[in-house]
Amino acid sequence: MGVPVSIDTAKGLTKASRDLFLRRFVPDEVKKARMETCRACPSWSKQGNKCTECGCQMKVKAKLTSSECPLHKWDRYIPSLYLGNTGIDTSKHEKGTK
Repeated sequence: MGVPVSIDTAKGLTKASRDLFLRRFVPDEVKKARMETCRACPSWSKQGNKCTECGCQMKVKAKLTSSECPLHKWDRYIPSLYLGNTGIDTSKHEKGTK
């Protein structure tokens, strides 16, 4: 039972390699939510913890920031969207508004 390899597969593997090299991982609660979604999906394979849509090892894929579900059940991780953190330091601006 093979998974077709496409240009999207190659792009995804490149992004995953970059995430691993740069150690870009999602917070534990995001990984847990992704894994729960995957385990409830009909495309989940208990043998090897793999997705039958993309063929990925989900324990690895679920922790990488650039990973996306091929069925659009979860998206890549952008901290400001998940944590309410814009990444902007407003502490300097607070003093000026008083």
